[in-house]
Amino acid sequence: MSFGPGAQDIVIDEDVDNVLNSGSEEESGEEDNSGWEDSSEEESSEGEEAEPQEIVIDEDVDNQIRSGALRKRLQDRSLGKGTITLIIRDPNITIIGDMNLDYGDEEWAPLYGCKSLLRVDLKGCTKLTQLGAFVFMDCSSLTSVSLPDGLTELGNNVFYECSSLTSVALPDGLKQLGDRVFKRCFSLTSVSLPDGVTQLGDHVFYECSSLTRLTLPDGLTQLGFGVFYGCDSLTSAANSACFDTVELYLRDRYKCVNLRKYVLRLLGKYNQAVNEANGTEAESMHLLLLTSRQTTLVR
Repeated sequence: MSFGPGAQDIVIDEDVDNVLNSGSEEESGEEDNSGWEDSSEEESSEGEEAEPQEIVIDEDVDNQIRSGALRKRLQDRSLGKGTITLIIRDPNITIIGDMNLDYGDEEWAPLYGCKSLLRVDLKGCTKLTQLGAFVFMDCSSLTSVSLPDGLTELGNNVFYECSSLTSVALPDGLKQLGDRVFKRCFSLTSVSLPDGVTQLGDHVFYECSSLTRLTLPDGLTQLGFGVFYGCDSLTSAANSACFDTVELYLRDRYKCVNLRKYVLRLLGKYNQAVNEANGTEAESMHLLLLTSRQTTLVR
């Protein structure tokens, strides 16, 4: 066998085991810039569970977000998973993230892969109108998010694979949801879409298999492709109610819910019904039937 002109023999006959293994240790010690990865390493320096804590960002907010400093802080392994309540307060910021990020650029999103997050409160961002693409993607321990009233648009993939997210109260001013906003949010059970929502992008609720409570407003004019693909619970409910599609089922539910609200308001019982029903449709229907019977008896 021939070798190139610069080839040379390297003979290792001393401290062989250390030489062979030291290279892999150096490689494994290199900084991981891709965020959290599953590993057997302890999450805190002493091998103990990290304590829950609250982080408030109210100074130099835009710079901390854009520079990546906030994400780097939240991706510190010593914080553990699902321990941080993040509160961001900035009365001037109008957008968090970038609406134009595409696949392959998600690591530029400001909170991408921050598995330390448990809850996020953005109510203090009173002028915020947009959440950019991938902002909370792969925040797998995130359970709830409080959004400001002025928010009008959610970019693509905002909550993609937030697998612990259970419910989201969307603000009344919201108009558009981009593609895959809640894709693979397996724990998501309910979403309240405001009456003003006019557009749902492709695959918005893709594989949200636990989703059971949702209504589609009458003002919704653009419904993307595969919005409810893999929503097993909704599909089962639609079939049981003899509807051909989930969309028809949800639009019917919207009309029923609005009718109940209208009747209860006429009777001055709406607030009481909301408080006593605890958000469950069965109890709301029961209260509606009771108030309807009372009205019949009065007549």
